[in-house]
Amino acid sequence: MAKTFAYKAKDRTGQAVEGVLTAENELAAANYIRNKGYFVTRIAEKRETVDILAAVRNWQPVKTKDLAVFCRQFATMMDAGLSMIACLHILIEQTYSSRLKQALEVVYRKVQEGRPLSQAMEECPGTFPQLMVSMVRAGETGGVLDTVLSRLAVHFEKEHKINEKIKSAMTYPAVVIIMAMLSVAFILTFVFPTFIQMFDNMKVQLPLPTRILLGISAFLREFWPLIFAGAAAGGYGLALLHKKPEHRRRIDPLLLKLPVFGMLLRKIAIARFSRTLSTLIRGGVPLILALDVVKRTTDNTSLTDALTEAQNSVREGLGLATPLGASAVFTPMVVQMVAVGEETGELDKMLEKVADFYESDVDDIISRLSSLIEPILIGVLGVVIGLIVISIILPLFDIVTNVAR
Repeated sequence: MAKTFAYKAKDRTGQAVEGVLTAENELAAANYIRNKGYFVTRIAEKRETVDILAAVRNWQPVKTKDLAVFCRQFATMMDAGLSMIACLHILIEQTYSSRLKQALEVVYRKVQEGRPLSQAMEECPGTFPQLMVSMVRAGETGGVLDTVLSRLAVHFEKEHKINEKIKSAMTYPAVVIIMAMLSVAFILTFVFPTFIQMFDNMKVQLPLPTRILLGISAFLREFWPLIFAGAAAGGYGLALLHKKPEHRRRIDPLLLKLPVFGMLLRKIAIARFSRTLSTLIRGGVPLILALDVVKRTTDNTSLTDALTEAQNSVREGLGLATPLGASAVFTPMVVQMVAVGEETGELDKMLEKVADFYESDVDDIISRLSSLIEPILIGVLGVVIGLIVISIILPLFDIVTNVAR
C-alpha cells in the first residue's frame, strides 16, 4: 500500500527544497527523489491527517479537460524525441489536478520499474478511462504512441466541448428554478402570514384562493425540515435505484422516449458512441475489443444491450450494421453510415462523420432549448407570483367594499 512521505533535499546548486510524495516505502521514495537530481537530507513518513478539501478533490474524477491537456502535452513531448520517463517527470510537475498528479507519480515509478505505460495506467483505477488504457496499449504495440496520444487529445477535447455545452445549457434553468422556489417559499413563509394576521384582526372572511395559500404557508412553516429531508432522501433513493441494473433497464428506455429531451439524450449517446468507437478503431484497437470498451464507457443500458448484440454479431462474422439497425437506439442514418464504412473499409471515418453530425445537431437543439426555456420559466414564475398577489388582493377588495358600504 502506498504511503505518503515528507522530504527535504538539496539540488545541484545546494539550494534547499522540500515536498511531499507517495511511494510504496521509504527506499522507493528516496530513489524517486534522487532520480530528480536531488540529494536527500531528510525523509519521513507523513501521518495521515483529516484534510476534508483534499479528500473531496481526490474523490472527484479527473476532468476531461485535464486528460485532454495531459494527452496533448504527452504527445507533443514524445514527438519532440523525449523519453517516456522524461515526459512523465515533466507532466507530474506541470499538472494542476491533485488526483492526476498522484496517479502520474505512481505511473512514473512503475514505468521506471520496467512496466508498460498501459499496464501502469490500468493499475490506477478511477483515474485513467478504459478508452485511454486500451488505446495506449494499442499504440505501444504498434509503436505509434505519440499518434495515439494526439488522437486521444482530440477525443477528450471534443468530449469536453460537448459536456460544457450541456452544462451551460442546464445551469441557467437550474439557477432560475432554485431562486424561484426560494422566493416563493420566502413569500409564503414570512410575508404572507403578516397579511393573514391583519385579515384576522379585521374579521375578514378569506376567499378560497387565500385559504389554499394559507394552508400551504402553514405546512411550509410547520414541516420545512421534513420537506428538505424528504427531498434529499428521494433524490438519494432515485440515485440508488438508477445504479441497479434491473431498475436501469426499465428507466433508460423510458428516458429515450421522453418528448424533446429523449431525442436529445439519444443524439448525445449516438455522438459519444460514434466518437469513442472511431477513436479506438483509428488507434488500432480490434473492433470486438473496441465495442467492449465503448460498453464500459456508456451509462445507458439500452445502448449497452445493443452493443452486446453487435459484439456477438461481429464474432459470428455478420458485421456491425445489422445488429445496430435491429436496436431501438440507433437511427437509420447511423446504420447506413456504418454499413458504408464496413463495405469501404473506412468505418472509423464514417463514425467520425456521424459524431460530427450529431454533435452539431446536439449543439443546435441545446441552443433552441435554451432560448425556449427562458420565456417559459419567466411565464411560470409570473403566474405563481400573480396567484400569490391575487390571493392577497382579494381580501383587501372585500375590506374596501365593506368600508364603502
